[in-house]
Amino acid sequence: MARPRSGTDEAVLQVLQDAGTPLTAYQVLAALKTEGVQSPPVVYRALDRLEKAGQVHRLERLNAYFVCHGHHAGETGVVFAICSNCKRVEEWNVEAVDVALARAAETMGFAVEGRTIELRGLCAACRGLAEATDGPSCCGVHGEHEGGHSHPHDHGHQHQNHGHQDHGNHEHGKRAAGGAARATGRGDRH
Repeated sequence: MARPRSGTDEAVLQVLQDAGTPLTAYQVLAALKTEGVQSPPVVYRALDRLEKAGQVHRLERLNAYFVCHGHHAGETGVVFAICSNCKRVEEWNVEAVDVALARAAETMGFAVEGRTIELRGLCAACRGLAEATDGPSCCGVHGEHEGGHSHPHDHGHQHQNHGHQDHGNHEHGKRAAGGAARATGRGDRH
């Protein structure tokens, strides 16, 4: 028997929280089959409701969903940084991006209906860098992992959730949004 609508939403949200990395709708469906969810449209409707409620985000390029970490109000200034190695997604609140895009659109006479900005590269943990003290960690929330537990940010610690190791490269304070994107050395190539 299928779950009630709110129960399906809760189950989908729980699957995404447990995964810790973006999942496609079919990956969510596979995780819920043992709980009686058998239909892709049921999962897609739940994901749509969760996205409209601001509880999940959809990554256009990956066609996948992940839990919102709540670092922003609405979609203003949100940039998604996707680690190519561990698949973690960071949400950066960079309002200057919206200002620049609004100016460019106005100059060109373009009416923006929506936008998604996704950066690809390697997070600080996968690059072996120490976590910055002024920004989000590799898990999207500075100082706290997906499960809500904190861990000290000393050098040489191990990320229990996804096995990254800090190799002691002391680059605290250098991890601004632009610096992290440039530090990957990768452009938007296909």
